[in-house]
Amino acid sequence: MCPLHDLIGMEAGMPEVAQAVLSFAQSFDRPIAGTYHITCSDETEWECVEVFQHVLAEAMTSSLKPGRRAAFHTMNLGARYEPGAIHVAEGHYASPDVRETTKLMIVKINSHAAVRATPGNVEYGTLSRYGAESHCCGALAALIEGSALPAVEDLRQTFLAGGIDRIDMLRNARLISPVDQALFTAVANARLQAARAVADLAERRPASPTVFLVVPCVTINRATSDTELVVGQYDVDATEDSPTICYRGLGDVPLEYRLRHEDGRAILEDDQWPEKHV
Repeated sequence: MCPLHDLIGMEAGMPEVAQAVLSFAQSFDRPIAGTYHITCSDETEWECVEVFQHVLAEAMTSSLKPGRRAAFHTMNLGARYEPGAIHVAEGHYASPDVRETTKLMIVKINSHAAVRATPGNVEYGTLSRYGAESHCCGALAALIEGSALPAVEDLRQTFLAGGIDRIDMLRNARLISPVDQALFTAVANARLQAARAVADLAERRPASPTVFLVVPCVTINRATSDTELVVGQYDVDATEDSPTICYRGLGDVPLEYRLRHEDGRAILEDDQWPEKHV
């Protein structure tokens, strides 16, 4: 099994990614753990939710009730991080009798994009849904198309973070190929939503000392079993007054992404990943 950091930028099977996250989480050897999963509302993401539940939530969390171990979930249009949610989730696992015990929180954020093979190429963006071609992710497609939906406006503001117009980059076919646009949008979204969650952690202390593992990913929806691309990982030590934050992985600027395929699987790099060792 590959270590989690070795999967960054590499498309892999969903169980393989989940097992890598689980192995990394178990290496912390914390007696208490919580799980939080953010996904798009799209029904194509149910496969992703099931794997997270069976591999991570059931292995890491305490019983919510007899025979039931559960993750905290956010499901909305575009897999958007909702401000404050990570503190609500963390608080649920900080029971009064363990407030002085350091716990682990596994936070996984899944944006998504569909893929299909065409003669001589791989195209991202649509799938056959109940007999008709359909955007996947529809919310991210609506972002590129300029929709005025409130959820899309939230995505738009996120994609303009840091004064960078990522939407304009993604719309420009001379800069980013239309066949790659949906994947690049999903990767940038996962990275940006994870950054929002981590920024929230820097705002105030958790209810009890916590080490957070925040993993942004992209589900690649297929006609067969879905696969997944790990965008990066944040390690956040919030056991003291000021959290220590470490990130390794892809950046959030779509124009810098470089995509290739090996054996039909995506490999993505940019100026930030793989790390350059001098």
